[in-house]
Amino acid sequence: MPIINDTIFFDEKAHGEALEKALKMSPHEVVLEIRESQLRGRGGAGFPTGTKWMLALSAQADKKFVVCNADEGEPGTFKDRVLLSEYTKLVLEGMVIAGYAIQAQKGFIYLRGEYAYLLEHLLNYLDRMRKENRLGENILGTNYSFDIEIRLGSGAYVCGEETALIESLEGHRGEARNRPPYPVNTGYLGYPTIVNNVETFACAYIVISKGAQWFAKYGTEKSKGMKLISVSGDCKKPGVYEVPFGIKIKELLELVGAEDTKAVQIGGASGLCIPMSEIERNIS
Repeated sequence: MPIINDTIFFDEKAHGEALEKALKMSPHEVVLEIRESQLRGRGGAGFPTGTKWMLALSAQADKKFVVCNADEGEPGTFKDRVLLSEYTKLVLEGMVIAGYAIQAQKGFIYLRGEYAYLLEHLLNYLDRMRKENRLGENILGTNYSFDIEIRLGSGAYVCGEETALIESLEGHRGEARNRPPYPVNTGYLGYPTIVNNVETFACAYIVISKGAQWFAKYGTEKSKGMKLISVSGDCKKPGVYEVPFGIKIKELLELVGAEDTKAVQIGGASGLCIPMSEIERNIS
């Protein structure tokens, strides 16, 4: 099922070919564009994506890696699943753009074990990208080469944390590492690695396609852009919605047709319940 409401950001038909555009820029220019957009990670921590990519680009190493965290394990959250199944191009080409930006040679999708049914779709899409020369050796006639491999998780909740995810990728028990060092310096197999959420890669594609200034005109001063929200429970129209950062909880309830609501649970297992007395609060 695609995003329910009319989308501004997550519509493949509304965007140009961001990958072609990125490959005509220098890696440093791509990172600067991401940084100017003020895109923050969509996985929960909200770390500035441009800062993370700049650190990885600046790291000196023979190998670098890009990891897509598709281990969507928070209860009630399914927006990454929708992106992977319905808006695949934005995610996968967003990964290639990230790889080019930090000069990585390989990417991994760490796919939640419960999403194994998406594996065939994703593998077919990757094969199609290779046939179209959008993945693999000398992408689109350039001297840049990058490929993507899919690894399945085994259901461990902790592997949603980036260092535990890397441990799992390396074949170890999924346990969080002490930091520092951080993955941008010492990640997968000890090499510089960026780990971003599914939605973050899709947003990166949008930033390069439309430009940083276009992206940053949506949202709030602190949180730029639009956000995907998974909605379930007692409402008329459950599903995934695209909303601007700063939307009030009350406005979201009206959008999904929620009536006689007692509370709104947000933030997954470690989140909180918002009582109706606080529904004027903003989502940011």
